[in-house]
Amino acid sequence: MPSKYQPQLSCWREDLYKGVYTTKLHLSNNKKLRYANDDYCEFSRRLTGWGKIGRLITMICLGLTMCMILFVLYMVIPGIVEDKIINKLIYIPSCIVFIYIAYILIQFFFYLLYAPEDCPIRLNRKTGKVYIYDHFLLYFGSWATFTRSPFRTKEITVKEFNWADIQGVMSSISAPLASGGTARTYRIECVVCKPNTTSVIDHFILCTDSSLSYDEWMWINSYMAFSDNNLDGELMPEDEFTWPIKVNWPEEIDKKSKASSLEEYQKIDAQYQKVEINNIKNKGNKT
Repeated sequence: MPSKYQPQLSCWREDLYKGVYTTKLHLSNNKKLRYANDDYCEFSRRLTGWGKIGRLITMICLGLTMCMILFVLYMVIPGIVEDKIINKLIYIPSCIVFIYIAYILIQFFFYLLYAPEDCPIRLNRKTGKVYIYDHFLLYFGSWATFTRSPFRTKEITVKEFNWADIQGVMSSISAPLASGGTARTYRIECVVCKPNTTSVIDHFILCTDSSLSYDEWMWINSYMAFSDNNLDGELMPEDEFTWPIKVNWPEEIDKKSKASSLEEYQKIDAQYQKVEINNIKNKGNKT
């Protein structure tokens, strides 16, 4: 039976129940909870898994590989331009492939250099809003990997959704092992639907795990429904995801996500809209 949320996500496994989860034991957050109070909570969506040493070693290897590729191109391309190389049908396509490989490696290098170790999610149950802190290279394989400059890797995208429009689905990916058997990864993905429909307009990954687990989804659902009695409130260790590039929410989003009521949220929104209008007018006057 296919997912009721269409278009269906790839590697879909099942649609998840949205509502209060009741269990005898406390609902675990898998040590992904970064902060929680009566207004909002913040969950880690750490997906990279690199520590400082791992990042540095990978960056050094990438740097050496890029230098080798650029050296090969430096030696071959002048010969092609000056007609010193006869088999151009072989060398020209090879150079194009090498250029694309170098481009992807540069993307990856700057990603490791600038990407925050964590891209969290904030959920405000008083306003019913959800905020996604994302890095545009977080999901490799999108067209942005090929169409955007690698020097724009510092860019952070923050999206705001209504909790009422978000549903959960489970997907899984399996890969064969050289020793035999398969390795399987499970992902809880949140699909964003048009209001009061099952038509998907956006989606994002909430968490990944090597075993089938619904912990984070159950915890968040109960929290958003103000069912706190059964929630594990242990916070994740801060040094687990420390990196020189810190998570830095934009000022407007930071204030909105911490609002204690929908009325306070609307006041903050109106305040920043007024500032934006004034800035546009000032720019118009200057031109």
